Amino acid sequence: MSRLDERYLRARLGHTHLSRRELLRGLLRPVTDSFAQTPPRLQRETPRPPQAQEESLLARLCTDCGACVTACPNQIISMEQGLPRLNLEHNVCDLCLACTTACQTRALAPELPPMSGLFPVFNDNCVLSYGECCSLCQEACPSQAIILPGEGLPHVSVDDCLGCARCVQSCYVSGCHLVSLSI
Repeated sequence: MSRLDERYLRARLGHTHLSRRELLRGLLRPVTDSFAQTPPRLQRETPRPPQAQEESLLARLCTDCGACVTACPNQIISMEQGLPRLNLEHNVCDLCLACTTACQTRALAPELPPMSGLFPVFNDNCVLSYGECCSLCQEACPSQAIILPGEGLPHVSVDDCLGCARCVQSCYVSGCHLVSLSI
């Protein structure tokens, strides 16, 4: 290291005065870095509408107003114990995000990925396990998350699946069902 570099480093390390700009950059860097990253997929205790906040934050932000319930065109959202719950037993989520638009408290936030926290699991009822041909679940999937193997049950990409239940509704033999996504 040259003599000039040593003097520069010694002067820089000994410098204790920070400008307001340097101070704010240092304090806000963790906040701005968190917005640059994509949020992780969260495990949900119960199925939630797309773009729902993490459970503890959702419980603090949701005011139980029911705006998301009335905004949902498929009528798959209900309020249970003061929080929105997604019921995909008889209908699918179109990911229209009307519920997010209706939410005034940001309990449903537009910057979060549209996912329900549910994940399809295929069982032995699937006709592929018998060697038959079927691709209804793959065709119904809006995010192309279902991969049909040469033999055996379909595989689902956790990163691409939105938990909309189209695969479950398209299956005529009840070959798949939704479970909570575990990380």
